[in-house]
Amino acid sequence: MPTSYTPADLRAEAANQHYNLTCDPDHMGVGEAMGTETIPSTGQNLTWRQMLPADADDGEAYGAAVDEIHGLIDGAANVSSWAVDIGAEGLRPSQTAITLSGAEQPLARVHFAFAPDMAPEMQSDLITSVNAVLAQSRFQNGAPQRPA
Repeated sequence: MPTSYTPADLRAEAANQHYNLTCDPDHMGVGEAMGTETIPSTGQNLTWRQMLPADADDGEAYGAAVDEIHGLIDGAANVSSWAVDIGAEGLRPSQTAITLSGAEQPLARVHFAFAPDMAPEMQSDLITSVNAVLAQSRFQNGAPQRPA
């Protein structure tokens, strides 16, 4: 019987556990946790509880937001392996992504993760270069093009 494991085994199990933690989030826990979080689009450090106070409508608007957020969590893609790998390698995810758009929905999305000491200019140059390559590919204008 084997008595040792590899770093790959640890990463695989970490990804498994990460995914399992997101599979069935506690509905009430989501509602409680989001109450003190700020809503980015307000630009005013306004929290969910401040924007949707329970005393305004017996919590109906807040409950609807919780339901929508819970639905987004339920429908989220399993990127646990990617998250574990970039963390284990010391990379940090970028907020920038390149989306190849189809007629009605995205066809593909490229996300980036960078070493913490990589200069912002280098990050920007890499993103610009990848975007340029994609623009010259058969995915011009966001739609697949047949090779000539």
